[in-house]
Amino acid sequence: MSKKIKSFISIFALTAMVFILLFTSENATFTVNAAKDNVVIVLDPGHGGTGDRNLGAQYNGISEKEITLKVANYAKAYLESFDNVTVYMTRTTDTVVSLEDRVKFAKSVNADFMYSIHFNASVDHDLCGSEVWVSAYDKYYENGYEFASAEVAELSKLGLYIRGIKTRLGNNGDYYGIIRHARNYDVNAVIIEHCYIDHPADLAWIRSQADPYQALGIADATAIAKYFGLKSSKLSIDYSNYKNVDVKTPTRVMANDLTAPTVCTLNSAVMNKSTGDINASITASDPETPIIYYRYSFDGGKNWSYVVAWDHSKTTNTVVINDPSKSAASLTIQVYNQYDLKTTSSTISISK
Repeated sequence: MSKKIKSFISIFALTAMVFILLFTSENATFTVNAAKDNVVIVLDPGHGGTGDRNLGAQYNGISEKEITLKVANYAKAYLESFDNVTVYMTRTTDTVVSLEDRVKFAKSVNADFMYSIHFNASVDHDLCGSEVWVSAYDKYYENGYEFASAEVAELSKLGLYIRGIKTRLGNNGDYYGIIRHARNYDVNAVIIEHCYIDHPADLAWIRSQADPYQALGIADATAIAKYFGLKSSKLSIDYSNYKNVDVKTPTRVMANDLTAPTVCTLNSAVMNKSTGDINASITASDPETPIIYYRYSFDGGKNWSYVVAWDHSKTTNTVVINDPSKSAASLTIQVYNQYDLKTTSSTISISK
């Protein structure tokens, strides 16, 4: 494993919980969800069947349509260890189910919440981490965000980097069909993107686990149990006093950020010639959403490193970048906000 991948893995676990605290800082109060007589949950394993979109992400010998079903099965089994909960799945085999039909099914069983289970991949294979997508509208945003806060906390405990709780708008409202249809049918729904199957850091996490899909399924089920304040006589677990983040129903559409970070300044870069370590001071900020990654280039932006976690507790960070050749003459930095919009610094000379 390369030094830059090791560097990412070593710091993303440390910054993940900081991100959660910062991301929810505007919601300073908490509520306790009292468990209903019976909670109805619908788990939606993403994709399924044949055809490009039905396969989901395909990379490194991993098929999204297969692993979403594995995670859902593990989540269902664990959830059914709790009292007063009924769990359904939108598919149990490798078959095509339309987005609207998935939601119609959830509506037909009077689901209290629908959880669409997914994994990620990016065009340039340069992104990593976990995120939850929620509706941008009224109570669906409120309920989605409250659950998502519990979900990202569980994923962070597993050592996954947290990309955030996010909305996205399209021409007809919510961009993602499962969330848009759910709102139309008055069903609470979120999309859980567990990690990227095409990035070395997330792949390293997957391969480090005895059964990563069981770990993720239990994490999802635990977040659901906490959100609904469930108890398990079988497991001797009681989440009835769990405090959910209290999100107020928004009075406006919670639109996604469409602008790149406003500040990305490389203040200095000094190399230790004996080790090739470069101490670089970077200032980065975005008025709407957090900075989540930076990456670097030694050739003016022609070639870039893998993304590295950004310390969200600071606007200016001093980072250590290793140049194995010990010969780099210049450094350029690029920072990403939560919506993967990028801003590039000026290129500066490296002092030696």
